[in-house]
Parts: sequence; C-alpha cells; structure tokens
Amino acid sequence: MDVAELARLRLDLANQGVRLGDDLIAEGFALAFGPDQGSEGLDLLLPGGWWTNVCIAPDYARTSPWELVAVDDGLVLRHRARNDLPVELADTTRFRRQRTLSGIPCGDIGAVHGRWLVVAPFAPREGLGLDRPRRFLGVPAQRLLGKGQWSVDEVVTCCEAAWRHAGIRLVHFEAGHVLRDDGGVEDLSPYIAALRRALPVLISVNILPPSQPADVLGLYAAGCDAISYHLLAWDEASAAAVAPIRARFVDHQRILAALDAAARIYPPGAVSTDLLVGLEPLSHVETALEALIATGVVPNLAVFRPLPGAEEDAPHGELVPTEPLLALMESRLAQLRATPMWRSRVRGFPRTLAGFDRYSPSRGDRWYAGLRRRLRVVEVV
Repeated sequence: MDVAELARLRLDLANQGVRLGDDLIAEGFALAFGPDQGSEGLDLLLPGGWWTNVCIAPDYARTSPWELVAVDDGLVLRHRARNDLPVELADTTRFRRQRTLSGIPCGDIGAVHGRWLVVAPFAPREGLGLDRPRRFLGVPAQRLLGKGQWSVDEVVTCCEAAWRHAGIRLVHFEAGHVLRDDGGVEDLSPYIAALRRALPVLISVNILPPSQPADVLGLYAAGCDAISYHLLAWDEASAAAVAPIRARFVDHQRILAALDAAARIYPPGAVSTDLLVGLEPLSHVETALEALIATGVVPNLAVFRPLPGAEEDAPHGELVPTEPLLALMESRLAQLRATPMWRSRVRGFPRTLAGFDRYSPSRGDRWYAGLRRRLRVVEVV
C-alpha cells in the first residue's frame, strides 16, 4: 500500500468510522463505548504495519460501509464495494495487565499506541473539562469514583511496564484541561523529573498555554522534549463553538502567542498544534497551514468527531470532501519538507490524520535532546 492509498484509506476510516461485525459481538468482543467506561477509538494495524485509530462508537459508525469481521486467519475490514482488507489489533495485553505497587492495572493509567504511551495524570473534575468536545483518542477513561490524580510512582511504574512489554520510546502526557498561569510547570515537573531518571524516553506534553508567553520555557527546562498547544480551528469563532468552556478562560491569541514563543525555544518540529477538519472551510485550514509552518509550528490535521462527554450544543462538523482534503494534506507535506521540521529528531505525539509516521525515537535522539536543553537553558542564580 503506497502513501497515497494509505492517506485515502485513513481519511475514509476517520470520516466514517467502523462497525463491529455481529460475529465479533456474539463471540464476546466487548468494548466499552460510554464516557465512563472506555475509549471509543480502536487501534488497528493496516497492511505494512501502519497504525491508525478508528471510531467504533455505534452512533458515529452506524452508517459506515466499513465493518470489522472475523475470518479463519484473523480480522478483516470488509467494505460493501471493495475487497477485504486484512488488519490486526495491536496486542498490549501484557502491558495492560501489569499492576503498580498500589494494585492499579497499568492499562487504567496509560494507553500504548505503537512506540508511544499516552498518560493522563490528572482527571478533570466533573464540569471542568475545558477541552472535552475533542476528547483525546486512546486515553483510558477514569473509572467511576476513581482517583482524580495518579501518583508519580504509579505513572513511572506504568511507563516502565510499557517500556518492557511494548517497547515504547516516547511518553505523551495528556493534560489539555489543566489551566494554570505557569502553563502546568508546577503540576507536571515532578512526573517529568521522575520519568527522566527512570527511563531513556522522550517526553511530550499537551496542555493549555501559560498566561505569559515567556513561561513556555518552564516545561522545556523541566525536561519536556515536545509541546502541543491545540488551536482546534484557525477561525476563533469555530474554535469557541467546539470548546466553549475553554474559550471563556483561554482566548485564541493566548494560544497563538504560546505557539510562537515555544517555536523559538524548542527544537524544530517539536512544537505542534491540532486543527480539527470539518469545523471551518478548507480555505481557512490552508491559510492556517501556511501561517503556522512559517512560524515553526507543525500543524496536524484531525477529522473532528464529537464524542461522549461533549457539550450538548457542540457542533457535529461537516463530512470532509476527500479529494480537496487529500490535496491539502499533500500541500502540507510539501511545505514541511522544505523546512528543518521535516528532519526533526524530536517530535510530538502524532495521533492525527496528517502528522503520523513510523518515527521511533532512539537513545541518540534523547541524548541530543538533553544536550540541546543544557546548551539552551541557563539557570540564573
């Protein structure tokens, strides 16, 4: 499967989702769909070993032509008008069944996606999730009456289990709801410091931006290798429509200012933002790509899909036309290839429609990141 075919397939799956076949459901292939039971996304390995996350929530995928069914030699994606496509499920059973010293299964703390581990160390209290409509794909949901925060030891144990049993090389902290004037430095620094002592991994963070752009240096100095501040949409009104609570506390200019400041501090390619395709005209997205890449920010594209937990008045988005979006994705790729960001040795967690590749950080990448930090960050006594 070449890159063009892969892009088209992933776009189709993202747009339409995947239905579970009756045979899988009858055999007990049970997945939790509700907001308090689990993730609505399922990781599939496509031919060639490419990873993608597809929506299997029944309400979203009920009209999809794609169906996941069991055959004698495994699983296939079956389409009404195409040949069966063999796929595999990522097996992270050994990791998920490992327990911390406090008895918590590691699968409750983090989720493995290829060489990446996603951890949400802090659970938003009810009603305070500032970015709930976009819901972060693959993050295990907190159990009812569960803990509001995982301890540093629990998170490090989870990361060590993912290192041993899944070969992860990058840990992504998902804290997009944490609103702090310092940009989360005080909250996340203990986790980052402990993790850097324990494992030779790169660390990526998604969080809301600080009130002062200069404070983006704080997380970099603490040991964060890549940072994401998500715009959601280039048009401020569209971003506010999909995340109205967040817009009350964090305006568009604050996010843009933080992205600009971070691009001046972090290595090329280590600062990224997500744009949700389907919320605004593609011409707006095209303008955003040019402007962001020019300032040193990697724009990732994700098809917007409202998931359980979103505000009732959140928009549902428009079905994205395939050909214009494929052309936009190709334009984005060409623009990035003309910059140092394309050759970056330090990248953020790529879980989106455009932005994914099989990049696997090495020990050399971590060494480079640490050396650059020591040269860039000077402590003033």
